Amino acid sequence: MSEKSALDYPKDLDGNIRYRANLLKKAEVDPMLHVYLKEYFKRDIISWIDLLCWTKNPKDLVIPVKPWICYEDYQVDYIKEIESSINNQYDTGTEKSRELGVTWMVIYVYVHQWLFIEGSDFKVGSWKEDFVDKMGDIDSHFEKIRFILSRMPKWILPKGYNQALHATYCKLLNPANGNTIIGETASENFGSGGRRKSMFMDEFAKWDDRKADGAWTSTADISNCRIVVSTPVGAANKFAQLMSGQYEKIKRITLHWTLHPDKAKGVYYYDTKDTKIPIDDHKRAFEIWKQHRGEPCPADFNGGVLRSPWYDEEAIRRSDADLAQELDIDYARSGYPFFNMKALLLQTPWVYTKIGGQAVDEIPYGKHIRAILADIDFSIELRETESGWLKVYELPKTDFQYVLGADTSEGLPKGDESFAVIREKYTRNTVAVFNGLEGTDEFSRKIVLASKYYNNALAAPENNNHGHSVCKDLEAYDVNLYYSQTTRPDGKTAVTRAGFTTTPKTRPVMLDQAEEEIRKNIVEVRDEDIINQMKTFIKHIKTGKPEADGSMKDDGVLAFAIAGQVITENPYKPKTKENHRKQSALVDSLRKKKNGGFSYARS
Repeated sequence: MSEKSALDYPKDLDGNIRYRANLLKKAEVDPMLHVYLKEYFKRDIISWIDLLCWTKNPKDLVIPVKPWICYEDYQVDYIKEIESSINNQYDTGTEKSRELGVTWMVIYVYVHQWLFIEGSDFKVGSWKEDFVDKMGDIDSHFEKIRFILSRMPKWILPKGYNQALHATYCKLLNPANGNTIIGETASENFGSGGRRKSMFMDEFAKWDDRKADGAWTSTADISNCRIVVSTPVGAANKFAQLMSGQYEKIKRITLHWTLHPDKAKGVYYYDTKDTKIPIDDHKRAFEIWKQHRGEPCPADFNGGVLRSPWYDEEAIRRSDADLAQELDIDYARSGYPFFNMKALLLQTPWVYTKIGGQAVDEIPYGKHIRAILADIDFSIELRETESGWLKVYELPKTDFQYVLGADTSEGLPKGDESFAVIREKYTRNTVAVFNGLEGTDEFSRKIVLASKYYNNALAAPENNNHGHSVCKDLEAYDVNLYYSQTTRPDGKTAVTRAGFTTTPKTRPVMLDQAEEEIRKNIVEVRDEDIINQMKTFIKHIKTGKPEADGSMKDDGVLAFAIAGQVITENPYKPKTKENHRKQSALVDSLRKKKNGGFSYARS
């Protein structure tokens, strides 16, 4: 048998099955062919997979068991990349859409090396034990391994191999060369107990944060080749951090559904005018997806901008968050987001600009400056400077009314910052922000200055924990300070304490108010820090409580929500009809700068 004939095998299903059957029939009666094929398959993993490996998909009711045939470049490239990472000892991370066979491909590489290359000891793990090994369940790693080996011809298996003895629960042993594949459930000490040539951590985004952090740290000394694979589940977990580029020594790979020709049949996307644009080549579709990654689809549809008839069917049966996680590789929209991500993605962060000069009369729409506030002879003056602590989006306007919401930090190096948000009552837009790790006395001083500068804004710092000290400081100054109130049994209200009191009753109310403002596009957040925090603010999977995802921050979200709730309780009230007319006219003139009425059109 010539090498050319071995390479020249068909890729279509029927032709491949016939070729396999003919090849194995010849090998049964030709021991020399065994030797040749073993050496050939050792050198060429793709031919080994295409001619000897099978896959099983119970969802396929027509042909659940079929040959695995690498009919697409992305499969060949990915398998060779995983093989290269093992042979050359470097870490890889793969972000993926569901049902592209990524786990099967990694397992094929592990089994191939276990068969042919001495010194190949591997460890595989997942977030749940049943996904590592569950007898009879093809979704588990070791059932895949047993399935692959059970369909291999006996002449290619290790000498003395007996599946009942050597492919036991969470352990595969090669009796001829001592190679092993060991299974383990997610833990902080994952992989301990000896060095490994490679370690596979599947669905890494679903690992508990503590386990994922511990496992990534502990495995650094155990293997130089760690392979992490997952669909995204939020933007704050260890997998999201690895794939964000924070770790330069991990090679990042993206496998999106547009790479699969069947899923990408009839692929199209929506342009900025929501016009449906067909794409003639699914490989080009992947590049277009990368250009528009994270963009929302028009309001009438769930999911992303890039679509196909297959995708549209999936969109009917899946939620937007489900599509983001399972198909779109969208970290922000996946992971139980609290805010409507489609609406939030339309919020445009205003960019920094430098106007220059001591006197600042106007800030261009869509821009912000940095400045400090100084108390000069009982007058608060703004001075622009690149290192200023105040981000200014709008200067205070005569007769406009403002609220300052604030969340005070505990002052820990890795904790949240103290964060203050100033919002205008009539539009509810953000007009200024300041935040940082600082003492309560300095934070109080800045609140006093900012409140007075913005027309004696109603100041509402949270009064819990360290916020109590801030509120005590503010009571000593001439500040328009907000006081929390409670309803007495007789229905009358009573003032309780200075500042905004966050309780299990008030917290969901203020956050729901903020969520509604975002969802209905009735407010401009403007500040990049707050918008980014909103993207990682989630509904906890177990408790349903709105909170920051993992180690992410939420101080800006809380300050923004406090200000919004205080506006709801103390709405804009014009002093005169003339004041109201002038304010309405000014707001209308600003809206004309927003592309015909609103500023959040996709660019």
